[in-house]
Amino acid sequence: MLNVKQLIFLLFTTLIFLISSFNTIYSSSIFSSYYFNNDSAKSENTTTIKKIVIDPGHGGKDSGTMGTKRYKRYEKDIALDVSHKLGKYISIAFPNVEIIYTRKTDVFLELNERTEIANNSNADLFISVHCDGFTNPEPSGASVFVMGMSKLKANMDVAMRENSAIYMEDNYQQKYDGFDPTSAESYIVFSLMQNIHLNQSLKLAEEVEKEFSIRANRKSRGVKQAPFYVISRTNMPSILIECGFLTNPTEEDYLHSEIGQDYIASAIFRAFRSYKNSVEISEEKIIAPVSEININNNILKDTLQAIYKVSYKVQIGTYLKSMLNAPNFKDLDFEEIKINGTFKYYVLSDNNKKSADLLKNNLVDLGFKGAFVVAFLNDKQISTQEALNLQNK
Repeated sequence: MLNVKQLIFLLFTTLIFLISSFNTIYSSSIFSSYYFNNDSAKSENTTTIKKIVIDPGHGGKDSGTMGTKRYKRYEKDIALDVSHKLGKYISIAFPNVEIIYTRKTDVFLELNERTEIANNSNADLFISVHCDGFTNPEPSGASVFVMGMSKLKANMDVAMRENSAIYMEDNYQQKYDGFDPTSAESYIVFSLMQNIHLNQSLKLAEEVEKEFSIRANRKSRGVKQAPFYVISRTNMPSILIECGFLTNPTEEDYLHSEIGQDYIASAIFRAFRSYKNSVEISEEKIIAPVSEININNNILKDTLQAIYKVSYKVQIGTYLKSMLNAPNFKDLDFEEIKINGTFKYYVLSDNNKKSADLLKNNLVDLGFKGAFVVAFLNDKQISTQEALNLQNK
């Protein structure tokens, strides 16, 4: 015999399934015209990216995830730092693209204010930056979300947590027509929303997820759909990024570090660049020559000089037998190469010498006392000086 709560949830999920099926069949239904101003909404066939809204999550009295509390800076601060770095990368590479921040400082913004900024500016993209958190320190990795009701139960917790910023707003009950972020029943309205930008949102989200894996060396938790308020009311392709878990001590250290934030922002930038090139009729060229840009951030310089295909690795040892199952190798993302009966092990850094040196120092601290940096050009080993000479041309 079902109790009242079980019956409500069963009816709720059944309704979502029926409405989702209806929306799939009638993709241009009355729901889309009700929830979107079609005069200002952009078409799926947008061919130029001229304006982006970057939304650093939380802010002001809303700290967001506080992590392990070993730091005095929280989710709102990390989101702002990464957002500024991302905007800088895009502005230098594509000076004709206008960057709009929902907030540039540590101020509190209501959720509907964020979407209004994007819609009123008639932006082409909306990127919301956040950090994740959980009740235990084990979970780790980055996630990218688009608006949707797929796998609702699995993604409901994180959606409820991010949407709960509403509680910090005055008169939120009236402002959001009774929407309660912690009530499953309140999310029925999300299932009515026909997201006409879903395909483009998914395309951008998949690019970000890919770059997190190969560029920032982050554990990928995949592309997901969830009912986030802030990406549900925007009239353009929109994604919400959880850069990692501040409740995981190792990942918290990474997200608080300058190099960690550089890698995260650089990965999002590369994803944006790939997305931009894929949706535009002709690829927009980088206008400013690298040599004329005053860049303090070596990660950005590396991004713009990728044509040289220079990479750096940290060699951590040479052995007569495989070390794949060695305890001190357990948590490393390393590469094994067998040459003439010996095994060499490398940890991939990047095509930036400074970050390779930092990685080497970290590996030395972990016990790999003989670690040293080696350079490669198109997978052929060269001297580090040759690599630097190539990159400084």
